[in-house]
Amino acid sequence: MSAIDEANHRPAPTGALGLLRNIGPGVVVSGSVVGSGELLVTTRMGAEVGFVFLWGVIIASLVKFFIQLELGRQCILHDDTTIDALDRMPGPRWGGTSWVAWICVIGYFSVFLALIGILGSVAGLVHSVAPFLGYRMWAVVVLVLMSLLLWRGLYEDLEKMVTILVAAFSVIVIGSLLVLQGTDYAISATDLVSGFGFALPADGAFVALAVMGSVGATGVELFMYPYWVREKGYPRFVGRDDGSDGWRRRYRGWMRVLMMDAGVCTAIALVITCAYYLLGASVLSRLNVIPQGPAIVDQVSLIFTETLGPAWKGLFMVGAFCTLFSTLLVFAASSGRIGADFLQRLKLPGAQGDDGRRRLGRILQIAFPVFWLVVILMQPNTPFLFVLLGANANNLLLIPMAYSVLHLAMREVQARRMSLGVELGLMLTIWVIINFTAVNLYLTWTS
Repeated sequence: MSAIDEANHRPAPTGALGLLRNIGPGVVVSGSVVGSGELLVTTRMGAEVGFVFLWGVIIASLVKFFIQLELGRQCILHDDTTIDALDRMPGPRWGGTSWVAWICVIGYFSVFLALIGILGSVAGLVHSVAPFLGYRMWAVVVLVLMSLLLWRGLYEDLEKMVTILVAAFSVIVIGSLLVLQGTDYAISATDLVSGFGFALPADGAFVALAVMGSVGATGVELFMYPYWVREKGYPRFVGRDDGSDGWRRRYRGWMRVLMMDAGVCTAIALVITCAYYLLGASVLSRLNVIPQGPAIVDQVSLIFTETLGPAWKGLFMVGAFCTLFSTLLVFAASSGRIGADFLQRLKLPGAQGDDGRRRLGRILQIAFPVFWLVVILMQPNTPFLFVLLGANANNLLLIPMAYSVLHLAMREVQARRMSLGVELGLMLTIWVIINFTAVNLYLTWTS
């Protein structure tokens, strides 16, 4: 092992505060997790079906924890990006790359549909607040702001920015749910009980699929996760497995940090998702308002204004902007890294070497949002449809990813295998995702 490798080793922190101070990838992912799924899709589901799908929202938020954990563990063990890990899968290879990597990369970029819709929703939000510029022009302004922030390319800046954005609106949403109980829209015990009847409303099946695809650590956020784990430095801190006691101590210690990180990400998603859903079911459903169109965020703002008063609308719009903009920011930054990684694997000349990959990644993280902008300028009236289509693509991406991480985990030598509890959790995750997807596809097809 080289002197450089040894210099990068770092003992894992101990104690709850030490663990919390060293998390980070899950916080960045949460900036993408707590976004369009909660603000747009979950509130729309609540508006359509009321409280009856609360159980599905909870499962959708929790079920991907074990996939996230195993992807992070593979990254720590092998210093792998997601594409590197998927490329270790056996089977046919195209262009020197595993078939599973191809499927997952195609699935990842099909989720661009959702980002087109989110960009349109942000432009519509700003236009409703400041109509002196047109809807399309605001979309251009949002893109320019994203480009300026992303071009610096510093992980630490992005992490701090996303932490502030997510934390601020999380407090606002949870607070509004608590205040709701003092209004005419208060949620009763009967309402909550009705949410655990395990009913699958046929008229909301397409949106229900989008809920599974857009809340919690979704397929896209899971794809991103190892990239942020590497940038945070966990694999360097552990080092290569040399069979020593020191390596085993570092591995076990940093895996505790990883579990805390993934757990915080899941907890944030669960709390915020349930808050949005309950607000949508208690307010929008009773008002018979189904959010849609470019003004969708303005319509969703009723969850604040109808309960707290018109004065709260401005605060909601600021928080909604922070939430959606952070989703765009994190997704664009991650997409640049993933695109460059895949093109390097395909031997594209400009993507070779660390410098070439970083340079291409910075170009792609601007080029991809430009593509989103072009589409939304051509189709300005359907942002929520794009969000739903992208969320359903996100849901389908979960299936090959879940299969892949289980296969990779089972191939590890016994000393590096996941625990029995994680193995069973991962199997349960795959079973839930496949069954949930199959049932809702059937209901969507037959309704």
